[in-house]
Amino acid sequence: MSGGWNIGILVTPLSRANGHLSTQQTSVESAQSRGLKSGTETQTQMALLESHGSDDAVAAASKATPAIAAQALPDVPGPTTGIGRLWERFNGGFWTLLDQGVISLGAFLINVQLARQLDTPQYGTFALLLGSFFLFQHFNASLIYYPLMLKLAGGKEERPSDLVFVSLILTALSTSAFSILVTSCLIALGHSEIAFAAAVYLVLWQLQDGLRRALLAQFSHRTAAIADGITYVGAAAGIATLAYSHTLSVSNAFFAMAGTCALAIAVQVYQRPPTLLRDGNARDLLDSFWTHGKWAFLNGIILIVTMQAFPWALATARGPAGAAAFQAVLNVANLVNPIAFGLSNIILTTVAQTYATGTMRSAWRAAQTYIIIGTTLLSFCVIPVMLMPHAVLVLFYGVNSPYTNLEQAVGVMVLAVAINSIAEMMSTFVHGVQSAKLAVWMNGISLAVVALLLPFVGSHGVAGCALVLGAAKVVRLIAASCIVARMLSSAERAHRPDVSRVSTPGEDNDYQYRHTRPERRK
Repeated sequence: MSGGWNIGILVTPLSRANGHLSTQQTSVESAQSRGLKSGTETQTQMALLESHGSDDAVAAASKATPAIAAQALPDVPGPTTGIGRLWERFNGGFWTLLDQGVISLGAFLINVQLARQLDTPQYGTFALLLGSFFLFQHFNASLIYYPLMLKLAGGKEERPSDLVFVSLILTALSTSAFSILVTSCLIALGHSEIAFAAAVYLVLWQLQDGLRRALLAQFSHRTAAIADGITYVGAAAGIATLAYSHTLSVSNAFFAMAGTCALAIAVQVYQRPPTLLRDGNARDLLDSFWTHGKWAFLNGIILIVTMQAFPWALATARGPAGAAAFQAVLNVANLVNPIAFGLSNIILTTVAQTYATGTMRSAWRAAQTYIIIGTTLLSFCVIPVMLMPHAVLVLFYGVNSPYTNLEQAVGVMVLAVAINSIAEMMSTFVHGVQSAKLAVWMNGISLAVVALLLPFVGSHGVAGCALVLGAAKVVRLIAASCIVARMLSSAERAHRPDVSRVSTPGEDNDYQYRHTRPERRK
């Protein structure tokens, strides 16, 4: 999710977890290593280098010192254009893609092993329970992690560790309350044997995820990748050990996952220990978290309801076995998650940085490059699976698995997830320019499609649910395209220079630059 366990297609640009190495970071590290710039000058330089060779360099240069402006407005265009810039961005995102790949690999191995080793009702219970955890995870992701990442990526905080400390305290409080609710519900429903393990895992998972977001927002991708490898691949190894010793159960699986989360937390705290909060900062930070996170929270709720409607509808109609079949198909489709989640995480902080010192048009150009990369990589994953769905199911679950007859559902589901991934990257751009309120429309329309079609098609099983999901995600992509186009058009009209204004020799020559630079919400 973000980081997540790939139970759902995704929970927002927030829950997936998350990396953001880009060309701006490379530029900053180079400047710092030479001892040339720091603080606000470094942020300005990042925006100038991002808009290198473009019209936005002129607007950005009006705020820069002469030395920085000279780098942004060279006499000869630099070599980093076209394919060169595309490759530079892809290469710059290596560690965040590796990090997300580790998460998706571990989650995939966990799900496949549990699907193979547990009986269908047990695996269905695991899928439903872990899917419901995303409701709790989303609360933290939108109201805590998303504002945390925006603020850290902006680079304007004097003490970033204050943000991390407040985030951890809020995460601990909210998740403790959620774990009590989970325990009570499981005991009431007759699953007391897994209640404690599930609650412990939920708390440790969320604390690990909060520390992970802070590392990624500060471009510590290598440390995050190591910790995520411990969390997810380590959990897969633990479950494999349990299966080998014939002691695997839902409860033991949760304990194994909780143990690797605890070990990863120790590594993250050792690498970047949070510090105690200064007096007087708590209230301001809490207010800013709500200001930035409220619309992201609403968006995530809509997306979670959209996604979780399918397994719960199947579970209601056909029991846990129906939810297990849906999850088995989704496991295959989630192969694209390293691409979708990894690039979305890069887009969020890259857009936030570029928009902080540039224009919406320059921020969109930065996001568009990653969207093109993502679409290309998605096609390489989706096309082979759609051509050979039965072979993929046999490879994942074995020849005698009850899931090998779901090839039609797999083809449709993989395409639906790929389309949704493109829409999600566009939605991440909307969040990055702090316009999350607009994303409510695109997500609400998608939910409306599901609510309209699911009662008629959902009765046809997993294949019918996949068709409904595909239709909803196509509509979401169309809505996202329209919203982004409207945002760019509105920004361009709002900040078009006043041609009726004629400057005189005595006037400020910087008039045009000052009146064409977009104003931004504080």
